[in-house]
Amino acid sequence: MSQQQIRILYIDDEVHNLNAFKASFRRLYAIHTAESAEEAYKLLEENDFHIIISDQRMPKMTGIEFLNPFSKNTPNPFVFC
Repeated sequence: MSQQQIRILYIDDEVHNLNAFKASFRRLYAIHTAESAEEAYKLLEENDFHIIISDQRMPKMTGIEFLNPFSKNTPNPFVFC
């Protein structure tokens, strides 16, 4: 798999973090960003992602709460907080 095919979803309520991440990696990967868990779930309905990165402290839902459903379908997920 080439790096151009790798799709990353990054969820963070801090827009500056999203912009910096996207600016840093947009040439290497297909970067999608979401400012909330709700927005991320909508993106997940329409796209498949190889990597999901989530901020831990967000309003309404923590990163762990967001990622928890994926651990049921993924035998060995990597979770970093």
